[in-house]
Amino acid sequence: MSTIAALAAWRVVSYGDNIKWAVEYLAPVAPVEEESAVYVLGAHWVVEPAWPAELLRTALRIMSTPKVLLHRDRPMDDEHLAHAELIEQSLLSEAYDHVGIESFGLQGISVGYASWSGVVYHPISTERSLAEAEVVSCELAIQSMWAYSDAIARQVEQGLDPQVPSEYGWRYLRGVRSRLTISRLREPGQHQAMRRAILRTCDLMPALDQAIETLRDTDRG
Repeated sequence: MSTIAALAAWRVVSYGDNIKWAVEYLAPVAPVEEESAVYVLGAHWVVEPAWPAELLRTALRIMSTPKVLLHRDRPMDDEHLAHAELIEQSLLSEAYDHVGIESFGLQGISVGYASWSGVVYHPISTERSLAEAEVVSCELAIQSMWAYSDAIARQVEQGLDPQVPSEYGWRYLRGVRSRLTISRLREPGQHQAMRRAILRTCDLMPALDQAIETLRDTDRG
């Protein structure tokens, strides 16, 4: 893709297909009535940046929040894409930033940003930066707990006591919360920074705390 706008447009038009894929992928292990996919989060690994060094960080911040380039509820066509490309150039020239974007890169080693919309990472020094598998594993751990907490909340909002497998009750979630929030003794600083940035921007902890409290109240241990 030649522009971030093109990436943002692709993300919009492929969203429905990705939701459908997720539902079908989960179908063999999820009861029919529980088959759902709530959202698609983008995680981008930039191998070779297309921008000069002075624009790299701005470009990656835009990439972490791609919807900033698009109009809501407007059909994705050539005119929309052309306008998004103009906005992209404007934001690049203005050194775009946003209060909801968290940096977790390390000077001279990597550039990384997390936001509500997604995560983007560029290893500058591949020998010293995070590995791709570390970013993916962290995202899977956090986003799976976000989806699980959301599923519990939706049952509560329907006036139901949540039904969950006994092995994944409040004690399990309490352990997950500990693993996600408490640094390990030998956990690298870069990994700590990534985990904290993603946790802050995805707003998981209030939902996870509420899920634990709800399952305790309904004795789902």
